[in-house]
Amino acid sequence: MAKKAKNFGIKALLRLYEVRLLLKGAKWPFLISFILTTVFIFKDGVNVALIEEVVGLVLNIIPSLLGFVLSGYALLIGFGNIEIIAKKKNPTKPTLYQKVSTVFAVGLIMQIALLVFAFAVKILIKANLTCCAGCIYLCKLTNYAIFFLLVFGLLYVVIMIKDLVINIFNFSQVQHFMINKENETPSA
Repeated sequence: MAKKAKNFGIKALLRLYEVRLLLKGAKWPFLISFILTTVFIFKDGVNVALIEEVVGLVLNIIPSLLGFVLSGYALLIGFGNIEIIAKKKNPTKPTLYQKVSTVFAVGLIMQIALLVFAFAVKILIKANLTCCAGCIYLCKLTNYAIFFLLVFGLLYVVIMIKDLVINIFNFSQVQHFMINKENETPSA
């Protein structure tokens, strides 16, 4: 029973999704976020109004994106011919089905985390917290960090759609080749 339990849940998901993929996908969003944050630091600084704008963008974009990706995931899992892509050829490597499913699941989890983070930031902004006189630098640093995380998260999940599209394409290509392989007749 213990062996079966480790095949499910968040631990299995993290085991199947390679950290290398997370880091590779974070390269461009990190660089763009760093540049934007640096520009705003040297231009006008990062104030609550700017953070509120970014929170608004996240809260407007992510729910639609979340619905779109969740629908695609449900269609892929529910209507795909998994017999073709779920066969294990190498016992140590995940199947194409596991890879596709994992990328979708990680994308959805990241979108949910970003949505929750943006919602929490919005609530904190509405609480109208003030910065004490001795904590000005800490408050500025917090604003920079929140701005960076919001921009990074938004860029990461939007750019991650590319990986989802590639996985769906790979899934369809495998199905195409398997179907055509079955239909080939040996020539005499």
